[in-house]
Amino acid sequence: MAAPPRELDNWTTLWNEIAQAFSPGAPIDESDLFAGRVDQLRDLINAVNQRGQHAIVFGERGVGKTSLANIFTNYVHSPVSHILATRINCDGVTNFQSLWQKVFSEFGIQTTVDKSTGPDDVRRILAGLSANDLPIIIFDEFDRIAPGKTKGLLADTIKGLSDHSVRATIVIVGVADSVTELLAEHASIGRALVEVPMPRMSDEEIEEILDKRLGRLNMIIDLPVRDRIVRYSQGLPHYAHLIGLHSCQSAAHDHSIHVTNGDLNAAVHNCISKAQQRIRDSYHRATSSPRPDNLFKQVLLACSLAKTDSLGFFAASDVVKPLTQIMGRRYDIPSFARHLKEFCSAERGSLLERRGAARKFRYRFKDPLLQPYITMDGVDSGLLPLEYQ
Repeated sequence: MAAPPRELDNWTTLWNEIAQAFSPGAPIDESDLFAGRVDQLRDLINAVNQRGQHAIVFGERGVGKTSLANIFTNYVHSPVSHILATRINCDGVTNFQSLWQKVFSEFGIQTTVDKSTGPDDVRRILAGLSANDLPIIIFDEFDRIAPGKTKGLLADTIKGLSDHSVRATIVIVGVADSVTELLAEHASIGRALVEVPMPRMSDEEIEEILDKRLGRLNMIIDLPVRDRIVRYSQGLPHYAHLIGLHSCQSAAHDHSIHVTNGDLNAAVHNCISKAQQRIRDSYHRATSSPRPDNLFKQVLLACSLAKTDSLGFFAASDVVKPLTQIMGRRYDIPSFARHLKEFCSAERGSLLERRGAARKFRYRFKDPLLQPYITMDGVDSGLLPLEYQ
């Protein structure tokens, strides 16, 4: 496909525009560049517009929960209300009072928050805001708060706001497989919460990320190349941004607005060589062995390619097909069962977590961001068979 005509006197300008369009290191905060997640957006908008309803957004790390929290308030419209929205990041030392001190400070509310401040106090303060104000309070990284008093008080606050139909919405965002896991023993407030699970993105949603940015940059990409980026991203928007960034910049480096297979190969190598030290160290620890004929890299690559369920878990039987294709001959479960067990051990960094009973174990990468890295390393090293490229 021929590239559309475009005058670029300064290719550095395009390079900078590419760096601004793709955002692998930070959540999206611009509605025009936000892609997919239509159902989740609608659920959050419904929660805001229904008195007594709040929301909880949960899913794997790296699936775009914070990006959704950043931009969804841009879609909330009210002809009679002023939207007051704030996002508060939680951490290991967060307590109930510090959370609400930050919220009230963001809203410009002059009040004293001390150890005696409780859920009823918060409810009264929020209920006392102007009838023209519609507060939306987002507590991000909620999983970092330890189970106990703080979560219990916040659960009581949500229940109080719901029972009294206070016109304010709390949105909890955190890494978890379920509401119960995120709220621990306080999941009984479920009737007041709209549950918004965030699975990995579909292929179409990853395509939308790429298409929006290439459209803004007036660049084009071969469809087979775009398909490869989608496969390597494995539903994680971080990698769609990362690979897209380096692919487009590779083209710009060659004074081209046409992203080709060669640009993608260069991008994969770039992603591997510039990956976070934490990820590289974890991979090295999991695959190192003094024996030159070891299969740790091959088995781990097969795990990254294995078919998974909605929570990212796979069975040993799901590893058989990709490992067989990687090795070029049949490999059955007994030949790599030991490797799966070791990948769950502290000695190899506990890369995988294991659930279930013997002979029915299911496995999942503890850090989802490792999975595409392992796949791309397979591409870069030549281990990945063509049928997976």
